Amino acid sequence: MITFPLSLSADWQSTAQVTGLSNAEKEWLFEPHSLTAKLKSQSQRFAVKVLSEQKVDLSQSQQTLLSEQVSTVLNREVLLLCDEQPIVYAQSWLPVTSNNTNNQLHNMGERPLGDVIFQDPALRRTDIEIARFDDNHPLQSLVSELNLPNRSLLGRRSVFSLHNYKFLVCEVFLPGAYLYS
Repeated sequence: MITFPLSLSADWQSTAQVTGLSNAEKEWLFEPHSLTAKLKSQSQRFAVKVLSEQKVDLSQSQQTLLSEQVSTVLNREVLLLCDEQPIVYAQSWLPVTSNNTNNQLHNMGERPLGDVIFQDPALRRTDIEIARFDDNHPLQSLVSELNLPNRSLLGRRSVFSLHNYKFLVCEVFLPGAYLYS
């Protein structure tokens, strides 16, 4: 039985530090626009499956990334499915604020976050960081539960800001994702 949220602790590296990636891996990992839109363009049927949504406290490193005084966030964990196959595991950390200015992001249901945030011209994104998740990483429990082959995984994360509201998004490409082919 998997306990959510899953740990995404890893050796996150800036673009300049990352080496040894294939052209396909670079194309997917450094996609500057909506990953949701890119996945939709590669499949007949795209869907989001919500695994968990819960309020959690940010780790110290997450607080540093968001450079905010906010410590409680809504942690949302989803699978992005292309033609019914799980392709991406994603987590977002959406700060809980007293004024609820970004309530729509806290009530996404099975709508992809990318469909909402990339529609707003005010959206800004920090540089993308990359991590490798080896065969022993806790993420492998999800891979096993999904009956996918165990393999080293690649992920990316970045901080977005939307009208002074900062949030963190991490996407991990599961076995069978397009970037591995």
